[in-house]
Amino acid sequence: MPNNIDANTASSDAHIAAIDVGSNAMRLGIAARNNDGLPEIILRHREAVRLGHDAFTSGTLSKTTQDEAVAAFHQFRRFLDQHHVQTLRGTATSAMRDSSNGRELARRIAAETGIKLDIISGEEEARLVHYSIAHRVDLHGHFALLIDIGGGSVEITLCDDGEIVAAQSFKIGTVRLLEMLGEGDNFNALLREYIDGARKKLREQIGKRRADLCVGTGGNALAIGDLAYQLEISESAERISHQQLAILIDRLSGISIEQRIRDLGLRPDRADVILPAAMVFSEIMQLAGAESMCFPDASLLDGILLDMVNSKKNLLRSRRRNLLAWAKSLKKKYHVDQPYAKAVTRLALSLFDQTHDLHQLGNSDRLLLEIAARVHEIGMYIRVGGHHRHAAYLIMAAPLLGVSDSEKSVLAQTVRYQRKAAPNDAHEGFAALNEDDRHKVWHLSALLRLAIALNKDRRDRVQAIEAEINDDVLNLHLDGQGDLLLERWAVLKVADYVQQAFDLKLHIDLNIDV
Repeated sequence: MPNNIDANTASSDAHIAAIDVGSNAMRLGIAARNNDGLPEIILRHREAVRLGHDAFTSGTLSKTTQDEAVAAFHQFRRFLDQHHVQTLRGTATSAMRDSSNGRELARRIAAETGIKLDIISGEEEARLVHYSIAHRVDLHGHFALLIDIGGGSVEITLCDDGEIVAAQSFKIGTVRLLEMLGEGDNFNALLREYIDGARKKLREQIGKRRADLCVGTGGNALAIGDLAYQLEISESAERISHQQLAILIDRLSGISIEQRIRDLGLRPDRADVILPAAMVFSEIMQLAGAESMCFPDASLLDGILLDMVNSKKNLLRSRRRNLLAWAKSLKKKYHVDQPYAKAVTRLALSLFDQTHDLHQLGNSDRLLLEIAARVHEIGMYIRVGGHHRHAAYLIMAAPLLGVSDSEKSVLAQTVRYQRKAAPNDAHEGFAALNEDDRHKVWHLSALLRLAIALNKDRRDRVQAIEAEINDDVLNLHLDGQGDLLLERWAVLKVADYVQQAFDLKLHIDLNIDV
């Protein structure tokens, strides 16, 4: 029974597959690559296993539900073997994230079927959905709101000119709402009241800008588009106005679930969740000032497949765009001094590149240093005193797309040690890191401290740095304007920290242009 294989190692003509374990159902997609190397799905299979029923009531997946899930994966295994799939990625979302024994089920599935499941975060879910949408909708030149409604959660992503500037997961998925609120006569009123409780957080996420493009994804999104067109409420299954959505909500509210199945042709596991989905869409559209919403044929499953065929170089480029867009979005929110941050970033990256033989860190670590330099002052928004600690807290609390938990911790701790105390096992954040990540924090924070010192008092006078390592000495040759004595003094103040990080003494040479 084959295990998962890295997508980059598979031959270009081999079939690849993705599995999306949602709260309402489980989906398999098997794809072949076209002439452009992009995946085209040749088989779709859906298993109606509603994990959310247990996850959002008792918080534990029952034995019956687990048995149904394992049986579904045995069926997936048969399809995978029939199509000789070499490369597979299985993901699980909200229901397994929130279940106390979700990881136990993932281990059982792996043991019995050979299929490994990755329980992903809401932010990773949003990134993959955005990836799918970007291949089907031109997001450039728009301030776009992307709403992906699942059974357990709703992922809201804001894009400015095609790049993600914010993303957050909200626990207002359709199955979760049904399990929490029931299906009685008071459901609509209770649902509106519950969404009202989330309105403040939604408004904080969306902000004051009006979205000129709104995109809805997920099985319910496509079903809403089809149903509105079928009932002649909208002119197309691919787009609906906010006003037309309100009409559809009234129609659905006036009939029972049984009538939705009998008269509208909806599946039983769609008939009960389509109304809460429509109401959540409507609420978010209203908050964002969106007049209409489009429904492209985009999905988490599709995003996973696209992500699998992407090269490591393209993935890093995409991660960089997302993180830089996030850093840029902080400019107004935390009053970041952008020219200063850019100057520190330039110096930090120059030092990183010239000392590569010393630290041996890779391109992903270079990106973390770049972002750390861009945002290292965000903590001043909370309080100038201790702003390095506040900045680390804000980073840990931020939903960063394309960044693993360990990478986010390294980024936060790098910013944490931009000044004041050195890394210490008594500090909770640093103590939680593994040995490799601790070394990364030492090296990256030392380079960040040097870059900050080289732009002392925001004078931006150091135009170029030449780093040279001789025996046990790190020589920095500085070129710039003015006497650079202030910068030299500031750099020498961090010499002890540099020596702890790299086991090298620090020496400064000045080449000044008066």
